[in-house]
Amino acid sequence: MSNHKEFLTIRPHEHFWVEVYHFMNSVVQPRPIAWISTVSETGDFNLSPFSYFNICSMNPPIISNAIFYNRDGSEKDTLRNIKATGKYIVGTVSFENANKANISSAPFDRDVDEFSEANVSFSDRGTGEPRLITDSPVNLLCDLNQTVELGEGAGVGTLVLGNVREIMLSKEMSNVDWKKGLSPEIMNNVGRMGADYYTKTTDLFQLGRPDKKK
Repeated sequence: MSNHKEFLTIRPHEHFWVEVYHFMNSVVQPRPIAWISTVSETGDFNLSPFSYFNICSMNPPIISNAIFYNRDGSEKDTLRNIKATGKYIVGTVSFENANKANISSAPFDRDVDEFSEANVSFSDRGTGEPRLITDSPVNLLCDLNQTVELGEGAGVGTLVLGNVREIMLSKEMSNVDWKKGLSPEIMNNVGRMGADYYTKTTDLFQLGRPDKKK
């Protein structure tokens, strides 16, 4: 194993943020992907994938995701919809749906339905409710907890915290004891890497949690 003794110092403020963006994405990996379903106040549906996504609390369950401003400094439709309605749905992205998720990430106009463009299956839940993503075996129904504005303009993120109000689990997994967790093989999720790379979650190894030495 290498013992790294010499380091190059990179000061982000001395470089264009896009260069730092590409570098950081290649360092912080793999990143889980949240497929976020929202609806606008006027009833336009939106679906977009986000890889700055994680769990940040568990009692009660709260998830986090960071949504960057567009390159022109405007808010993404997903963030605008969440702020306006206070509700959104997070679905998982499996290997078989990776290409659909990629298509849904395109910068479509606000009135374009990404479900249709990417051929993503869904279930309507009523007027003013975001669609359930039926291509995802697990959907997290979230209410907005808070947004944390980290600045304004291109390259700046807004941290979105959501209370997980309900969890929708596909009945195809009804024989699984969900209280013990879902196996990686069942979920078959993909992770986001740097540049245009993704990774499968099927090359596995286990490490038991260590006990404190006595």
